[in-house]
Amino acid sequence: MNKVAVVTGATSGIGRANVELLLKANIDVIGLARNEMRAEVLKKDLADIKTQAKLHVVMGDLSSTRKTQDALVAIKSVLDKHYEGHLDILMNVAGIVSSGLHLNEEGNELTFATNHLSVFILTNGLISYLEKSQDPRILVVSSLSHYRASINFNNLQNKKCYNILKAYKRSKLYNVFFVKAFAKRYPHLPIFAIDPGLVKTEIGIKNTSKLAAKVWLWRVSKGTEANYPASFMVKIATDPDYISQTGLYFKEGIPKKSNPITYLEHHQDKLWELTEELVKSV
Repeated sequence: MNKVAVVTGATSGIGRANVELLLKANIDVIGLARNEMRAEVLKKDLADIKTQAKLHVVMGDLSSTRKTQDALVAIKSVLDKHYEGHLDILMNVAGIVSSGLHLNEEGNELTFATNHLSVFILTNGLISYLEKSQDPRILVVSSLSHYRASINFNNLQNKKCYNILKAYKRSKLYNVFFVKAFAKRYPHLPIFAIDPGLVKTEIGIKNTSKLAAKVWLWRVSKGTEANYPASFMVKIATDPDYISQTGLYFKEGIPKKSNPITYLEHHQDKLWELTEELVKSV
């Protein structure tokens, strides 16, 4: 049986690049997609890859707890049907940037819900599947911007004085906190925070104002193509040398010091507990 990976944000950017590289490495992929048209394009574009691996596309939306839980059920269904309930690689890639304060159906801020809560739900929800793998790996895409973020437990979701940049930076900071907290709780399931660098993706133009989109397009014109960070992600997901480096923050396949506050265990634990309460309440 081939190895199997779950990749969120599979239809564009870094997620799509990872799907292609994993398939070329003969690793089956369950790609999570939100847009049906883009899902069809993905399947069509990758149909001619010379590989023995299979691509499964599952529809799902990570913008709310309920929808993420529905996506989790759909992913588990494929794993149960085709892979005897085991999972080798989980890549949490999907993310958003949002202009203005937007609350989802549970009343959670949209960037916080998509970039942080969905990662918490999917990763914890797939623990038993990952534990059946002989070589499990979990990757969570963070960002260089997390270095310029702080954590305020009295305004965790940035509902007070919302700012697009602050909300995004904090969500990426929470990703690193999550990776470190998860590694402490589940040392047998290697997990890694990934800094992809500045990449030419559409993340900055999907849920943003015209001005924010214009600024983003100017910035990413200087960035790399998505397959560049994806190549390092696939290496981290498959190379045995990385197993012992669980809980660390990586850029270009090399471990780096993350924001100093991410090493504070009381912050790690408090964020975990607050997040757990938020997702349990649905």
